[in-house]
Amino acid sequence: MQDKLRKEAEKIIRKLRNVEAIDTQEFDKVVHELQVHQIELELQNEELQRTSNELEKSRRRFSDLFEHAPVGYMLFDEDFRILHVNYSATFMLNCEKSKLEGKKITQFIHPDFQDAFYLHANSVLSTENLHTEEIRFKKSATQYFNAQIQSVKDIEPDTRKGRIRMAIMDISERKAIEKDLKRFRAAIDSSADNIFLINLATNRFIDVNESACRKLGFSRKEFLCMKPEHINPKYTHNFIKSLLIGEKGNLIRESLNMETRHTLKEGQVIDVEVFLKYIPIEDEEVVVAVARDITERKKIQEKLSEYAQELKELNASKDKFLSIISHDLRGPFLGIKGYTQMLIEDYDMMGREEIMDYLNNIHESTRDLYTLVDNLLKWSRLELGKMPYEPMSFNLATELEPLLKLLSGVAAKKEIKIENAIRKDIAPFGDRLMVVSVVQNLVSNAIKFTRKGGKVKLKAQAANGKVTICVEDNGIGIRPEVMEKLFTLDKSHTSKGTAGEKGTGFGLLIAKEMVSKMGGEIWVQSEPDKGSVFFFTLSHQS
Repeated sequence: MQDKLRKEAEKIIRKLRNVEAIDTQEFDKVVHELQVHQIELELQNEELQRTSNELEKSRRRFSDLFEHAPVGYMLFDEDFRILHVNYSATFMLNCEKSKLEGKKITQFIHPDFQDAFYLHANSVLSTENLHTEEIRFKKSATQYFNAQIQSVKDIEPDTRKGRIRMAIMDISERKAIEKDLKRFRAAIDSSADNIFLINLATNRFIDVNESACRKLGFSRKEFLCMKPEHINPKYTHNFIKSLLIGEKGNLIRESLNMETRHTLKEGQVIDVEVFLKYIPIEDEEVVVAVARDITERKKIQEKLSEYAQELKELNASKDKFLSIISHDLRGPFLGIKGYTQMLIEDYDMMGREEIMDYLNNIHESTRDLYTLVDNLLKWSRLELGKMPYEPMSFNLATELEPLLKLLSGVAAKKEIKIENAIRKDIAPFGDRLMVVSVVQNLVSNAIKFTRKGGKVKLKAQAANGKVTICVEDNGIGIRPEVMEKLFTLDKSHTSKGTAGEKGTGFGLLIAKEMVSKMGGEIWVQSEPDKGSVFFFTLSHQS
């Protein structure tokens, strides 16, 4: 450039020298100006050289940045032929730069993503905007990697044809993390337990699983606007934090559990077992709460507790029952044994009346033994569910008439009157034989504990779908402490009648079992020395 300018200047000077009329002074002035101009050009040339050097340095820096950037860069034409790539792109595609340039970019795209790439490229070439897409690239014959591409349109200066500048970011690791998160989310959501993530600082839900949404009735969006207090008022920030603070005042990471209750969106309350764990995640303090519905388990536990209590009572009853059997069976047998032994040993020395007394005693002992065994059989059949149960509607007065005639003979020995005040239209629903057996026990007891010349009265009333039958006497009554032990296996309250009659202690127990089997209730009202009234109920069918 400098040589060219010099030649032009010399040409001008020669031309000027050939002009005769030119003034020497004017000539020197022109020469001076040319020299100044030359110096200016030389200075400009030096400045241009410095600028060129700076540009070269910048180009090299840019080239280094471009070539070694962690993001792959690529330039390709409308036919998708690669014009230029950086080293990061060659590393991603596992191919040398010289072998990449000139090839079609589509050769390195997974078959499943070819259509998506063509659509992406067409969108880039048709607009001036930046376009983003996720594509899977081929790294080798068997290896692929996921990438996010960002592309923008570029124009070739000479031909003005469209080109595409593309940045490639390897997102395989991100995709793997996303996949793991999806697996984790699927596992969390498929859990039958309710899982909650709580921000300890704000005491708000930050995530819940699908099971929690289904069980409590709230959507995930609703949960994210809620505090734990919405499902249990005691879940305050201080309460949750107090559960997680250790002996030294620091937050512990060990799991802990408790039983409490959660309120559903509709207002119902369920029993739950909650497992809590404090997990710090970067700068966020997170509490993971796993709640398991134990409503059914609670019901089962309550049932088991009831069964355990019933079993305990049954064992106690069994022990009493065995004690009663051994005592009551032993008495009559010993009496029979004693009397028969005396008859055998002293028969020849006994008179007729003495022998009859012994035989009467043997008869009474045998009768008591028979009654006891009969009651034991009835009670055991009831307990085992072996007693036939045939409920039906029947006329109560008519059904009890033969029984009352039989018991009237027993009552006549104590000059006791039995009055049947049951109306002819009373028709309860129950097992006829059981009803007769219950009435027999109650009337027999009334006769037993009524003084000579007393009265026993039977009544019945139908109301509110039930028939209430009562047996009333004006006998000696029952003391309050004894009333508490009625209808139970407790031999301690068994007492003799007004004429010294003995009892087995099973009559009222059997009556209670029979009434319960028929769906009724039995109870007593009594006052010492004034008499007793026994009531029991049955269903009423007119």
